Amino acid sequence: MHRVNHYRVDETLGKVDTSFSNLRRRRKRMLLIDHLSIKQGERLLLQDVSLAIERNEWVCLVGASGSGKSLLVKSILQMLPATLQSTGSIFWNDQEIEAASNTCSIYGCEIGYIPQQYTTSFAPFLTMDAHIRDLFASHDQAYDEDRIRAIMAEVHLSEELLYRYPGELSGGQLQRFCLLLASILQPKLIIADEITNALDVLTARQVTEWLKAMIGQTSSMLWVSHDLAEAMTYADHILVMKDGRIVDAGDREHLLTSTDPYTQSLLQAAPVLKRKDRLEHVITR
Repeated sequence: MHRVNHYRVDETLGKVDTSFSNLRRRRKRMLLIDHLSIKQGERLLLQDVSLAIERNEWVCLVGASGSGKSLLVKSILQMLPATLQSTGSIFWNDQEIEAASNTCSIYGCEIGYIPQQYTTSFAPFLTMDAHIRDLFASHDQAYDEDRIRAIMAEVHLSEELLYRYPGELSGGQLQRFCLLLASILQPKLIIADEITNALDVLTARQVTEWLKAMIGQTSSMLWVSHDLAEAMTYADHILVMKDGRIVDAGDREHLLTSTDPYTQSLLQAAPVLKRKDRLEHVITR
């Protein structure tokens, strides 16, 4: 069945229509961002960003370093520094997050986060098991040993690592524990910020495949990446960011034929997409 492209592209103006009025018509939306802009003094860092994510949908945010991807993530998570000023609104299940009284239950329980800077995500004096137990306790949930062991097996972590401290683990192991912590409470949305950087190619693919399978069952994903080929392999919808703006958006087929100059430059910079066999794999996946 053909899926409607929720991010209409105006070919004559070269602009992406992600307007709030258009996005509100989507029935199964969970996360909704309405005309979000962020400034530092007079400098505009994020400009008029609007987007929506549905249930069981994988949305990928693609762009070069400094394009505003991580800043947008921090906005969603209410982690912006006090020196930045923002306008616009962010809604979670039709409730504005900033005004919500239950933000503690939203983050960690309903929205899971896998950070890019994973090495600073753990207390050095707590074992990995203690981190997991603290997460369950902070959300008044019972420690689920069976689920923990199942996820550890899926992401290739041996059970003995539970009783080690962060300083005793490799970067890849810490990254996978971040993934475990983000998914263990079965959130409705997972935000993953450049999470495959510390993983070898095989493990990165296995982790991504596991996340994709999980998304189809229970959760949605906002996947942040600089890798357009990766985005086109896994995502249902792709948003292209440049200089703090969404300059292009759509599914794989749209991006492959996009007339946007920046999207074209990303395609040309991804050699794997130039091979016909790989291109067909991306389109039909």
